[in-house]
Amino acid sequence: MIIKNVENCRRFIGIFGLETQGVDLPSLLNSVNELSKESRVVIQLFDSSLIATWEHLFFGALNAIKAFRYGKNISNNLSVECLLYVSGQRQISVAVENFGVKQSTRSMGIILIGDTQDLLTEARRKILQITKGTENDAVLSINEDKFRKIRSFFQITEIELDTIRRSDDWNSYIDALTRYCIERSSLLTLQR
Repeated sequence: MIIKNVENCRRFIGIFGLETQGVDLPSLLNSVNELSKESRVVIQLFDSSLIATWEHLFFGALNAIKAFRYGKNISNNLSVECLLYVSGQRQISVAVENFGVKQSTRSMGIILIGDTQDLLTEARRKILQITKGTENDAVLSINEDKFRKIRSFFQITEIELDTIRRSDDWNSYIDALTRYCIERSSLLTLQR
């Protein structure tokens, strides 16, 4: 799990990937909501198929926190706000449809937001128990198929990628794609 301190907000953001053999979705969502309430940790689960690296999740969470801090939030719930910012969508139904965990989801990206690192670590441990899953940050990495899906969803053109990539190697394409996903997320604040 990657944990970053957001000093000016006095919060910690944790990001990790998870693999599971499958879940009972209503039970999972209920258990995660209960865990969030009792642990005082904001928890948002994502189907990892459109997640462009851990940074995509981190900046989505950071933008959601800032939106609440400055009264620019779209929703009334920080976990939902994270979903909106990661997806770059203002409509919750579109964000859930494309980025939400489904019955068929086997790979997840997870955002945790809390006041201490210990709270995040404990929440991660309990999520692994609830899902009977295995932590695997590799589900947040990008292969060619995932690259095409993400690029299509965010409507990122070849010209846009060529504008900011530094070379023709694969990592440069991944960096460029990730930066555009983060940019689309950041622009959500301006769409009023």
